[in-house]
Amino acid sequence: MLILALDSSTNVVTVAVARTAADEREILAEVSVPSRGASEALLPAAHDALKLAGTGLEEVQRILVGVGPGTFTGIRIALSVARALALGTGATLSVNSTLAALAASALVSVETRDVLAVLDARRREVFAQRFGAEGARGGILCLAPEELAALSLEAGPEASLLVVGDGAIRYRETLSGIGRIPPDASPLHRVTAAGHVLSADLSPVPAGEAVPLYIREPDAEVRRDLNPWSKA
Repeated sequence: MLILALDSSTNVVTVAVARTAADEREILAEVSVPSRGASEALLPAAHDALKLAGTGLEEVQRILVGVGPGTFTGIRIALSVARALALGTGATLSVNSTLAALAASALVSVETRDVLAVLDARRREVFAQRFGAEGARGGILCLAPEELAALSLEAGPEASLLVVGDGAIRYRETLSGIGRIPPDASPLHRVTAAGHVLSADLSPVPAGEAVPLYIREPDAEVRRDLNPWSKA
């Protein structure tokens, strides 16, 4: 099965083309570009990835999309593109968590069995989830970095815990006591489409069930609630 995986839930637009056979998943090509305009960058990145893989959109059988958590606009753009591509090609849809994709790259690249994926959620909060070789260890958290550090330290610092993600970079000083954080330039801190391929269960879902994974209210909703004129 030929898979086109895409994600724009962080400040990096990332697309991969992969092939699955039995229990094996092979990454054929990947394109990741820093971008603050996912609506303009996502489709060109998909085109480039397909070209690098030596194939075309008509050959794709599954569209795999990251549904968050992450930036609300980026998540919605990726989902809209994925639905449109699936509708146009007849490919089926699959969805996956951004945190799972982030952790997957670390789990296969480093000798570790314990990863804490941390994404900057803004408003001085982070999205965080712990993973091992068997998958997620607990649910997704959205809390202040100080709260995450305190929660993690209740069980004691763990030398084996690898902490990755742009949230780990931004709040390095606060989170450094709970595990090892790679250097800021490490690729382990980036969400990749290849990580989605590695971590997704690839079960097909109807287009109506491919929805954003919102862990809290969108920023626009919060701003509207704080506006005294919004309910006038």
